[in-house]
Amino acid sequence: MTTTQLDQQRADMMEALYQRSGREELPYGHPLRGTVTGLWEEFARDMASNFRDTSYEEIFKRVVKAMDETESVMTEKQAQQAIEVCRQVLLGKWA
Repeated sequence: MTTTQLDQQRADMMEALYQRSGREELPYGHPLRGTVTGLWEEFARDMASNFRDTSYEEIFKRVVKAMDETESVMTEKQAQQAIEVCRQVLLGKWA
């Protein structure tokens, strides 16, 4: 990915986070309305808490349920692989 593409991907991500953050609904004059200040840190804390507080079994059950719609006999194995990839990407050097 080029530097320009990476910058655009980061900007797109921040825009998506802002849209989901609820900051647009804050009252006019609120210091966080219309800003992304601290948004990445808030997202990182929430994501870390979600990852920490969700059991493997719960994630596995949800992934299998979603994959079952494909009616594949390999659903459980594919779910395990999908979760491992997500784990590696989310945890990075911590995996």
